[in-house]
This record gives sequence, C-alpha cells and structure tokens, in this order.
Amino acid sequence: MIKETELPEVIIGNPSLLQIGFSIMGFLFPSSIIFLICSSDWITRNDTETNLIWIIVSIFAFFALGSLFMLFSSKKVTLTNTELTISYPLIFYKRNIDFDDVYKVRETKYNIQGSQNFSTYDIYNGNKIIIELYNSKKIIVTSMEITNYTILAKNLKNITTSYFKLKSNYTNLKNSQGYGWLIFIIVLTFSLLFSLIQKKYFL
Repeated sequence: MIKETELPEVIIGNPSLLQIGFSIMGFLFPSSIIFLICSSDWITRNDTETNLIWIIVSIFAFFALGSLFMLFSSKKVTLTNTELTISYPLIFYKRNIDFDDVYKVRETKYNIQGSQNFSTYDIYNGNKIIIELYNSKKIIVTSMEITNYTILAKNLKNITTSYFKLKSNYTNLKNSQGYGWLIFIIVLTFSLLFSLIQKKYFL
C-alpha cells in the first residue's frame, strides 16, 4: 500500500491552456483580417497602393503562421528519477533525454511585452528554464507553456547532481496573469468572425 507521504515517481507538465489559447487566437485573428482584406472590393489607383495592401496581408500572414508554429510546438514535459521526456502531442513527436547528456540547467526571466503609442506594457511575466546539452543544443521550457512549471523547474535544476531524486514538496504557484489578455483577444476575434459571417451570408 502506497503511503500519502511517499514521493511520486513522475512529474508531468502538460501543455498550458494559456499558450494554446494565445496560439489559436493568434492564428484566427490575423487570418480573419486577411480574409476581410482579400474578400473586399478594393479600389486602387496605382501599383503602390496594391503593393501596400499585399505588404499588410503578408504581415498578418506572418503572425498567423508564427502562432500556428507556436501551437504545434506545444510541449508536454515528463520527469522521472531517471529520465526527462519532451513530447510534442500535436506532431506526435517525443524525445527522451538521458541525464548524462545534460551539461547545465539554468533558470531566467521570461517576459512578453506589448507596445502602444511608443510605450511598453507587460502581457506576461514569468520564468523559463534552459536545459543545455553536451551537443551544444538547448531545450527551453517556459512557465507560460506548461502546467506544474514551478515543481518541474526546481527538480530540473538538480538533475545533473549525483543525488538527484524527485521532490514534490514544493509549492506550485498558480500563475493567472495573461488570461485577461486572452479573454480580450477571444472576444475581439469572435466578434470579428461573427461580423464576417454576417457579411457573407446575411448581406
């Protein structure tokens, strides 16, 4: 019989709803703008105006593709006493990392900022953990993209030590920041989509 005080043999960080939400809305919103631009009857006087429209479309397409890339890069992190596994559920890829292949693990700040009227404001403030391998490759996991980040980060910092053993007696702080922006973007995106549907089928 397993006692409640015994340590678990695995800690899992699933893809965060915050990043998934930002990724999906970050794809839908610029895609809706592109559809609106391309479906409208623009009257252009010269090639300069036409080129300007295509530049705007290209910028929105860049953001849409970037968000789609972020969505498919969503990680699931699984840590046991002997192995670290990084999996990408949406592309069905999994990578097992042996602790002997890890050179160093460090943690730094992770911030996302926006700007308006020449001033900047914080959208998200968190941390990221950087896992450096002996083959000069790096794996970055942020507090925005996975759940259980605090517990995982504290354990990951010790995987290069000979005495490493999973510990779950850490306080896993719940980070609710960023969800206000996500709700705002969801409302904005679906309002735009509703307007496009009305325009296409009811006008």
